Amino acid sequence: MTADQLAVLCRRLADDTDAVRTSPEVKALAASIVGRVRDGRALDELTDEFDELEILLLRAGHAAGLSPVRSYERFPGAGDGHRVLEVLACPSGVCARIEAPGAEPVFCVALRQPMVVTRLRS
Repeated sequence: MTADQLAVLCRRLADDTDAVRTSPEVKALAASIVGRVRDGRALDELTDEFDELEILLLRAGHAAGLSPVRSYERFPGAGDGHRVLEVLACPSGVCARIEAPGAEPVFCVALRQPMVVTRLRS
């Protein structure tokens, strides 16, 4: 996975407003990783550093982390990319169903309860 993480890090580094460029702790670790890669360090030797960077990003609320399957790009018009997104989710949290909120309430048929508003951060 480290090659995929490096690809995501590279894309994130190209964005001047991304946390890997703006958050001091994240930036320092990202710079250290990139420096080691430039010096010819094998990617499999950097697994711990990539994992640490992933944890720092997730703790800072950047749900994208370094996973290639997550989207880290900001939505157009979302400013700094850290807007709260609201979705409707399972009222008991046992299933993965989500719906977009609307004017009409959405009900969970299985539990016979309205779905609950859940806030996500980008």
